[in-house]
Amino acid sequence: MVRTRSAVPAALAAAAALIASGCTTSSEPSAGGGSGPFRYAVTSDANTFDPALGTAATDYSFARMQFGNLVYRDAGQSLVPGLAEKWTAEPDAATFTLRAGLTCSDGKPLTAGDVAASLRRWADPKTGAAGTGLAFGPGAKVTVASDDAARTVSVKLAKPWSDLVPAMSMTNAGIVCPPGLKDPKALNQGPVPGAGTGPYTLTDAQRGRQYTFKLRDGYNAFPAYKQAKVPAGERPSTVRLSIVSNESTLANQLSTGELDYAAFTGPDAARFAGGGYHVHVQPLLRMFAVFNERKGHPGADPGFRKAVAQALDPGAFNKVYGGKGEVMKSWSDSTSQCANTDGSIVTKTDPAAAKKALNGASLKLSGTNGVAGGSGNTYVQEALRALGAKVTLRNVDNATWASDVLANKGDWDVTVMAHLNFQATLTAGAILLTGPNPPEGRNFGGIRNAGFDAGFGKAMATTDEAGKCAAWGAAQKALLERDDVVPLSTVPVAFVLGKNADAVVTGGAVDPTSFRVQG
Repeated sequence: MVRTRSAVPAALAAAAALIASGCTTSSEPSAGGGSGPFRYAVTSDANTFDPALGTAATDYSFARMQFGNLVYRDAGQSLVPGLAEKWTAEPDAATFTLRAGLTCSDGKPLTAGDVAASLRRWADPKTGAAGTGLAFGPGAKVTVASDDAARTVSVKLAKPWSDLVPAMSMTNAGIVCPPGLKDPKALNQGPVPGAGTGPYTLTDAQRGRQYTFKLRDGYNAFPAYKQAKVPAGERPSTVRLSIVSNESTLANQLSTGELDYAAFTGPDAARFAGGGYHVHVQPLLRMFAVFNERKGHPGADPGFRKAVAQALDPGAFNKVYGGKGEVMKSWSDSTSQCANTDGSIVTKTDPAAAKKALNGASLKLSGTNGVAGGSGNTYVQEALRALGAKVTLRNVDNATWASDVLANKGDWDVTVMAHLNFQATLTAGAILLTGPNPPEGRNFGGIRNAGFDAGFGKAMATTDEAGKCAAWGAAQKALLERDDVVPLSTVPVAFVLGKNADAVVTGGAVDPTSFRVQG
């Protein structure tokens, strides 16, 4: 079966027509708290300051603080107002009504025309922006219109894509004011005065070391959270971010009070269980195996794919990463709308049956070592070797793995996909499993599954929540029955805030604009 959420507004599930929020102002306290600085650290520097080009966690954090979104994700994946106070939607179109009194970070009014220009630039293929396929559909033609007097921005697609409204919550969709649009090269390299639409401005940037953000006076477009619990306390007027590459060092600084917040994917998070710290654990990565199904590779044989699925134990894979994740039954976990939760359609672990097909087989396994040194890749290698397969493991850095596998420039047969799915949608993974091969498309495994394609297409063309989940159910069943993917488990991240600090955590990430200092 697939999981549905009747409480989730139709905007998230199917971009239903005439979605309007009852709130026209933020439910959060007004800006201007005098507390600070709030200190937190990340393990790597930002790659870009342009929200449209962001591809890494630090990029997303910087974008969220400086650039506002039309909508935001609440707890449970529902949508809440941001720069837009309400919206209406259909599968191929959406209209957003902006809040009154919005301004850019230089104090100049933010008009509907400015918002439209920012969205056009994001959607333009020449920009090379991230996330556009999720927002509009792969290769989609996008038309954006605006009405300053009515404060409306309208987005029209050439083909239906019902994730249009939810995708406006992506940090890549952050709205950039005219000064940033006029000088995109400067925006990529650092802060541009007057470019921001978010609550904080970057006032000091020391690349590789430290960044300082200042809260804008009178900002009134914070996410209007309804389901997420907004912590008590004052919003910090100053946020100071430093770069600390080692998680153990982060843990030491957090425990001594030098930091107010840090995130952990490793064992150091256990140090903060109890003791008054605020610890939020959510899935970060969704891990699943994918085959190279092109001619000449063993993955082209359905029997081989079935045997690999029988050889792998998702529960054992989960234990490799500490056993705190969720054993999945699809390419995403149960936090994703319409995700499969029916274990009966997932191939069951059966080493004895798998050995008949794998004994003596030769295959090339590829994976990234960016997740716990690639220990999950090693587990897969050993599980297949134990059944007589000859497995050559290529355990490489993210960039090399992406070139070898995602761009299909290397020689590989099986890969362990570590999918960073901040949107917690089935779409984010699905667009990697269908369509043209790279470089024309993103179907890195060369999968050809007509049932999956049909279900996926129906899911993106409907505005009915039940119909959307039914279509996704058919798509997942088609993919799982053919073992085109082998679900494994999530790898969680622990967001740890100090004894006098807290924040909202939604969609697998901390909202840095929600930091609070208590007492």
